[in-house]
Amino acid sequence: MDFTALLADAAWTPLTTTRRTETGDVVVALKTIEGAPCLRGTMTVTGTSPNTLYDVVTDVPAAARFSSETLRVSRVLGRVDGKVHYYQHLDVPDWTLVADRFWVLEGWDASSGTRRAFRWQTFAWRSIYPQVAAEVAAAGAIEPTPNWGSWLFEGSDSGTRAVYFLCTNPAGSLPQWLAEAAATKTLPNTMADVAREAQRRGP
Repeated sequence: MDFTALLADAAWTPLTTTRRTETGDVVVALKTIEGAPCLRGTMTVTGTSPNTLYDVVTDVPAAARFSSETLRVSRVLGRVDGKVHYYQHLDVPDWTLVADRFWVLEGWDASSGTRRAFRWQTFAWRSIYPQVAAEVAAAGAIEPTPNWGSWLFEGSDSGTRAVYFLCTNPAGSLPQWLAEAAATKTLPNTMADVAREAQRRGP
């Protein structure tokens, strides 16, 4: 996973700008890295700090409560060598005629100075957590690969600048119109969910 290329400002192609009450404009851009599509969403959140936003995106159990998507599961599996292992299962609506998605990821603190950052990536999890492998097999859920990215939070005079990076392929037989919705709707909604929860928690 080339995080240097992911975080670099060069080569991003603007896709869409979506306005949300909690965030103002969410600007979404696209870049291809290592053959995979990567999305970058940028927003400014007022009334809350980088630390609070960081706490929200690393609060795995709470995600099932504040996410506008239906997370059937959102739980921490363990902590190894300073990294958190976690499992989330997304309930895809039946009308889409596609299977549920799930991911098992390792995440870690990549903060530097006053900038808070959280990164994640896939890892060889099946032998470590066989019960999860059995659970997703029974549910018929599909694991998108690759799946890696980062949140960045940095304070500014106008509020906290938040950037969300996500590199993944939806996996499976996903219609193009539904894949495009990830850029135009799902990603901005995820960012708005985080902003709303951070504002609820306070500065």
